[in-house]
Amino acid sequence: MLVDDEEVAHGVVSADSGLSLDVRIAEGTHRVPGPGERIVLRTFEEIRGRRDYAVVVRTLSDTALVLDELELLSAYQQRAIVRVGTDLPVTLEYEVVDDRPVDLDPPVQAGIIDLSATGVRLHCNAPLREGQRLGFQLRTDFDELPLVAEVLRREEAPTGYRYGCRLVGTTQREADALHRYVLSEQIAQRFRLGDV
Repeated sequence: MLVDDEEVAHGVVSADSGLSLDVRIAEGTHRVPGPGERIVLRTFEEIRGRRDYAVVVRTLSDTALVLDELELLSAYQQRAIVRVGTDLPVTLEYEVVDDRPVDLDPPVQAGIIDLSATGVRLHCNAPLREGQRLGFQLRTDFDELPLVAEVLRREEAPTGYRYGCRLVGTTQREADALHRYVLSEQIAQRFRLGDV
């Protein structure tokens, strides 16, 4: 944990709800931030690398902190893209033509196979074109995000098609929300598999 770029405490993230973090404080810490204090939390993970978050200390005990108001400041990944497998249903509601949304009639039902902060892999029965841009709402436990995916490639599947898409026009807030969802879902999946 950093205050004014000075490292003041060490610990281990023991729980991540996506909206808040529980951190166990390591022994030998010389200064523990107090409730209401805004600090920078720096996390390190073998696969995902280093992440810096602006956070607010909410509660404090002798050995633990609860941090919320998480805002991703920076991410230094060892892998180029962090993604997570999902089975999220989505409705492709419109196509972007000449930078304007045109409703799809009928809308296309699809499923997100995997997701990152920069792209999605979709499965659906409808034939889509490379370069086609499609808008949808992504609903997670934390956010509802209006997103646009551009089809980069298509492959046939036993039922329908799989599409590799990049997300276009996402705001920084949307990218942060996607990244937060991907990380929290990876942790949840690891818990379900008993890897944590």
